[in-house]
Amino acid sequence: MKLRVVPLGPKGYPFIGSLLHFASHNRIDWLQSLIDTYGDIVTFKLLKKRAYFINHPELIKEVLTNSSANYTKKTISFKIVKEVLGESTFTSVGDEWKRKRLLVQPYFHKSQIAILSNLMTETIEKMLAQWETDCDAGKVIDLTDAMMQVTLQIVVKALFSTALSDEDLQTVGATFPPLLAATNRRAILPFQWLSALPLSSNKNYQGYIDKLDKIIFRIIRHRRASNDEPMDLLQMLMEATDGETGQPLTDDELRNEAMTMFIAGHETTANALSWLWSILPRQTVVRTNLEREVDAVLGKRAPNASDYPNLSYCLKVFKETMRLYPPVPILPRNVERDHKLGEYHIEGGSDLFFSPYLLHRHPDFWSHPELFDPHRFDQESHREQHSFAYIPFGGGPRICLGNNFALMEAVFITAMVTQKFRLNVVNGAKIEPLMSLTTRPKYGISVRLERRP
Repeated sequence: MKLRVVPLGPKGYPFIGSLLHFASHNRIDWLQSLIDTYGDIVTFKLLKKRAYFINHPELIKEVLTNSSANYTKKTISFKIVKEVLGESTFTSVGDEWKRKRLLVQPYFHKSQIAILSNLMTETIEKMLAQWETDCDAGKVIDLTDAMMQVTLQIVVKALFSTALSDEDLQTVGATFPPLLAATNRRAILPFQWLSALPLSSNKNYQGYIDKLDKIIFRIIRHRRASNDEPMDLLQMLMEATDGETGQPLTDDELRNEAMTMFIAGHETTANALSWLWSILPRQTVVRTNLEREVDAVLGKRAPNASDYPNLSYCLKVFKETMRLYPPVPILPRNVERDHKLGEYHIEGGSDLFFSPYLLHRHPDFWSHPELFDPHRFDQESHREQHSFAYIPFGGGPRICLGNNFALMEAVFITAMVTQKFRLNVVNGAKIEPLMSLTTRPKYGISVRLERRP
């Protein structure tokens, strides 16, 4: 069968092609315009390289499953991320990735994550206690900052139990926001050599990484020298051994996995929760249903692991939020060799991109895609959906390891906040997404706290 020719998109500018469009903060709108004009697959130039953009779940399924070895993470974006994370299960490729995945994956099973549920609820309760005071004072809170802080504290507790001092927590809390912002900026720089210049911003960037490394390595060394075996993710990872060699993870490998959990385990969940609370005030029926479920399942007590399956509507609300605002808006891949993708020929050595943000709004796979409807994730409705039309955590063998952790954490935060408060976005608040490495509110989200009647 003769392969179809991939539609040729805009010619772009001499030498740089469509780089200015693709590197801008409006690239999602630009990619949507390509889909509207050329269909669910299109090619264009980025500098001297050919790039493809695909927006069909069947093509994305092929990229992430059967042909994943040919569509690798050897891209500029992942190179930037690797400067922070090192060789981890998220950034490594080939045999090294397989080895790490086999080592680490069992410790992120639902049964293992359930062990950490009390750490989650204790941290959320501390945030809510502060909110009680803020509510009495009539304060407006920045919800994005609040969600960042609570998810960071949860992942720190889950990783290191009680190993971090108050000073460490302050250092981590002060270091992560500028590190994440700088990583986002670097990932969309048109010219990566700018990151190597002797600028204060580049020195600060390495300084952020060094501060976190100092804390993580100190904890690892202390844990190895101690007889204590607390029930946290670090201890689980230290006990993991290679099935063939019997070797455990090295200190560097433990550091890389810990850093990955820091980055992936808090910012993405925090952003999604921020979007959730920005949506609920406009969805009175959804909010009422949420309150009814929380009241029926929990009453006034804190949830535990056994409650998680019963908070199904909380989970649907969070999943629908991630449909409209997936944690990562665009995912890149490097095409290793020429390949037949669906009915099309894809050139080796090119870049390939797909967007969960646009895929989740594809009108061929989602009825009224702009409408917020948690019932899309009712068991029967979701069963009828294409398995790769919804990929907030990626898909295939490289699906995000932390998905079970993120879902339980988000459900517990949603339920415990709903028990006590209604969050009302302040009048005139400007809410719009900023599309960088992650999908985050550009101006934050300011809310007033209202106690539940």
